[in-house]
Amino acid sequence: MKKILFAVFMVLAAVFAVSCSGEDEVASAVGGSCSVEGAETCSADGAQILICQSLSWQTKKSCNLNFGQYCRQTASGSYSCTDSGSSSDPADSGNDNSDTSSEDLPDTSDTDTDTDEPDTATEETDNEPNEEDTETDEDTDTEENDDDTDSEPEDNTPIETCAGIVECQDQCDSANCSSNCYARGSADAQNDIYERNQKCPTYTEIDDLKRCQELYVKCGRKGDESFDTPYGHAIINGSFVHLHEAGLTNFSEGTYISTFVTGNFGSNGNIPDATAPSDASFAFAQLTTDSSLILLRQTYNSNAVSGKTPDVLFVIDAHAPGTYLVGLGKNDNVNMYVSENVDNEADACDHAFGYGYVELSGTALTETYTTGAYTITIKGEVDLYSYKNAPMYVGTTSNNGDITSDKVIACQKK
Repeated sequence: MKKILFAVFMVLAAVFAVSCSGEDEVASAVGGSCSVEGAETCSADGAQILICQSLSWQTKKSCNLNFGQYCRQTASGSYSCTDSGSSSDPADSGNDNSDTSSEDLPDTSDTDTDTDEPDTATEETDNEPNEEDTETDEDTDTEENDDDTDSEPEDNTPIETCAGIVECQDQCDSANCSSNCYARGSADAQNDIYERNQKCPTYTEIDDLKRCQELYVKCGRKGDESFDTPYGHAIINGSFVHLHEAGLTNFSEGTYISTFVTGNFGSNGNIPDATAPSDASFAFAQLTTDSSLILLRQTYNSNAVSGKTPDVLFVIDAHAPGTYLVGLGKNDNVNMYVSENVDNEADACDHAFGYGYVELSGTALTETYTTGAYTITIKGEVDLYSYKNAPMYVGTTSNNGDITSDKVIACQKK
């Protein structure tokens, strides 16, 4: 029986500086959930120091952005508004985009879907989601320090891109230096950073959110650049006529389809495997064990072929037809994973994740999901990114777009 491990994402911090300490790698927004009482972090725009009280983020102190104050984490681990430790400009709250800690991302490990010749036999599969909270880690703290002088030589060379401003600020160890980086930016570069940090957190319309996705990549920090950005591309077009219960591993005729995702990644990765027979791909719609999420999985019929990869999994939390963002963030209703199809979970890894948007429709998209003859159609195109180089997010240990960790394992370059 084929097994696939889709890693539980412990960290996909989308913020400009370092990650929150401890367990509170959560969305830095007043009212957002947190779990460690007394923990601190920064707001999305760097204007406030937040503190975890009664399991939600509350304002501890407001920083005056007009005077170059902004939230940052000091070398001692505390938070202040004007500490001279390394951080970003007031206008740069980094890749504060999609609130992606691991907690809203489902644990789809042990998706034991035996794709033998389809029939009505059932076999228990654990697609239970991981109910941890997925949120962005937005931190950088500061306190007032009137002696924050910048001894670094001033560079007035113009900076043409928002990514250039961020890169410049990454080299700074004072607030004045960071402010100078921002001031050197062209009008377009400054506008991009301002919109990303100040406007994107308030947007609700899909067209604005699509624009923000572009800005998160455009103004982001790259990771391992041996993995191209984007790493690949996928075309999605599929209609399912039956929503199966969790654990079902064999399917009756007419309740499954063949290929609904095609694409490529890396230098020679193909979806589906180009060496597999044309009739080997196998796809189905299924609920998680608690019926809170819809899973769309494309794999291979083990009666037709063996040893083919990759698997593709969509995790959907949408309850009405419409356009939905695809990503790893708290506010992304669709997650897409391209993973190695392996027998041994110790060898499991993820090739890429999807980033973009899709159109969803069908009778399955109700407030409460129900198994049976309910339809779901998914259409769109998304870019694929390796976890080794995802500039829209910031890793908790890398401080750049390499978001891998001990629980987020990226496959080797294809």
